[in-house]
Amino acid sequence: MKRLMFLIFLLSCLSFLNIGCSEPDPIVPDDTEINGGNNDDGGSEDNGNVNPTPPDEFIEEPNDPSADPQSAYGLDYSKLASAGHPRLLIDDEGFKSLKKKVTTDKRLNKTLYKLHTQILKRAEKIVTENRQFAVPNDHYLIVDNLVYCSYAYKMTGQSGYLTKAKADLLKTCRFGAWNPSGLSIGEISLAVALAYDWLYYDLSLDERKLVHKAMVDKGIRPMYNRSYAATIGNWNSICLGGVACASLAVYEKDKDIAVKQIEKAIKENLVGVKGIYSPDGNYAEGCGYWEYGTAWEVCFLSCLEDIFGQTAGIKETPGFMQSGKYAIYSHGTMNSQFSYNDGGGSADSPFITSWWFAAKNDDPSLIYAEKRMLDNGVYSDVPLEKEGFRLLPAMLCMIEDYDFESKTIAPPTDDIWQGDGEMPIVIVRKGWNFDESDVYLGIKAGHCNTWKTSATAHSHMDIGSFVFEAEGVRWSDDIQRPGYTAWFDALSKAGSRSGDTSQSGLRWDTFRVSNLCHSTIVSSTNDGSVAGKLHSTDYYVDGNALIDKVIDSDGRQGALVNMTEPMKGQVARAYRTVELVNGNELVVTDEITALSSMDCKLEWRIFSVSSSSVTDSEVVLTKNGKKRTLTVSSSNPSVTTQYTTWPANKPTGDGWGVLNFAQGISDRTIAGWTATIPAGMTVKFVTILKK
Repeated sequence: MKRLMFLIFLLSCLSFLNIGCSEPDPIVPDDTEINGGNNDDGGSEDNGNVNPTPPDEFIEEPNDPSADPQSAYGLDYSKLASAGHPRLLIDDEGFKSLKKKVTTDKRLNKTLYKLHTQILKRAEKIVTENRQFAVPNDHYLIVDNLVYCSYAYKMTGQSGYLTKAKADLLKTCRFGAWNPSGLSIGEISLAVALAYDWLYYDLSLDERKLVHKAMVDKGIRPMYNRSYAATIGNWNSICLGGVACASLAVYEKDKDIAVKQIEKAIKENLVGVKGIYSPDGNYAEGCGYWEYGTAWEVCFLSCLEDIFGQTAGIKETPGFMQSGKYAIYSHGTMNSQFSYNDGGGSADSPFITSWWFAAKNDDPSLIYAEKRMLDNGVYSDVPLEKEGFRLLPAMLCMIEDYDFESKTIAPPTDDIWQGDGEMPIVIVRKGWNFDESDVYLGIKAGHCNTWKTSATAHSHMDIGSFVFEAEGVRWSDDIQRPGYTAWFDALSKAGSRSGDTSQSGLRWDTFRVSNLCHSTIVSSTNDGSVAGKLHSTDYYVDGNALIDKVIDSDGRQGALVNMTEPMKGQVARAYRTVELVNGNELVVTDEITALSSMDCKLEWRIFSVSSSSVTDSEVVLTKNGKKRTLTVSSSNPSVTTQYTTWPANKPTGDGWGVLNFAQGISDRTIAGWTATIPAGMTVKFVTILKK
């Protein structure tokens, strides 16, 4: 009897998964199948549950009988009332078209097929591992599970995906709340909206009522009572965009609150998008946060455009549609990124939102790096919890009508890309081979404090810093922020928080985000005009460093950064020019005028992945058998320089140590030189890093 009961239990588990047993295997073939073979990817183009026609026994939840409200933004809500399901990001015809392209016509749509294959591999892993979440703060898992499994079911019809998606959907909707004060509310609202919309005719009446009520009570109403008008950063896109998509999903059931939230989202998102992307598309929080926030933003805008034929002017905001350029130029030369602020690390990763920008701008160059990573298997190695990657099924649905195969996917042709705005940057790139022949220089200006927008809650004291790669070595690096959990805990225990970027905010007692841990200039001189400093070397956080000039002539490419404001109370004037000369040599010119009242004690630092050694005449950086020498010359022979290195960990003294947080860095070196400039004197220092 025990054996019989065990057998029944085992069979029930297999029935639950329903993958690899009673139905065809998931569509997870090798990419080589696009060049031959007879695998039909799970059946003909009519396989799968893509028919929105309700089954005979389907019982519809009654609609809100009230009239369609008027829109302040010219939206015709009668279009939404008659749109049916699915309607978010893709409709029934879109699903049918996409299925045909990645099954019977896969050899004509190799790019879409490869993206589809990666999605199904990931969906299968979610189901076979039966990945579970416990609380709304597990929103990474919730989004992954719902979006991938809902897509996989729509494309294959295999009930194991539906079983997993439905179970997680109902579990999510039974949570007491979706953490309205955090990002969970936006993330969960989008994921639940997509699952509800795509699986609409596979949910019972009671299930649809439960999900509908949860979206209203746990997403839409709480968000309506919060303002994000002053939130200029990824939170604006994620929270407003995600909840607005939920409002679009349930509109005909709850017209009043749905319209109120849609209109509110548009109003506050218009402000947010302008602050985030204008005028050129570079993202103040860094490229990692660009991928995160922009993925949610384009989902919101695509829903508006598909249903209403317009986005109320959001998409037309200067800089937004140009931000795909920012993303492609943020990819470094050797599995690296132009990292600054909290939004990036040295290691590269896919920017899946680039697919949307390439399709909407009809500019295949924007996915040159993505296509390479897709073909090289990088997409297969992305961790399940990767933020933006969780929306890859959504991206594929939004680009299914773009013909990538008829386009030549070549790299951008410009050597220089400039982005102004909140955090100005200049990027110089020579070559797109992603090997030792490429050279990369990224230069950052901007400010540190929330004097302008909340985006600087992620800021570092990295003003005037640069990332430099050549010969396959990242000679000048920008290290990633500390892990949030331990860091936030330490800040909280010290009575502070990560977003406190005021002059005395304990964020600046974190070595990794200080100017001592970046490739820039610092001074310990202080005339007392800046109050509240934790350390003498800290920048004036309200000081804004502008890019005064972009240089592109006579074999010199780079930018002139005006560092005077951030170095208030330390120098009278500071101008920094960072250039790539003759395509390979880094030249940094710092013109410093000391205060009239006191000498300027200056430190020139380069933060590098290499090892360093110092002599009286140079600094030598070495990595992987490559070597570069760093030398400096002074315009005034009486002002001498001394080459030196610094420990890559938190200093002692000078106010350091208020925050009890381990901050040592074992795999980096900090080298450079020091000098003392007499009061009132102007000196120009030219530092060269060459082979």
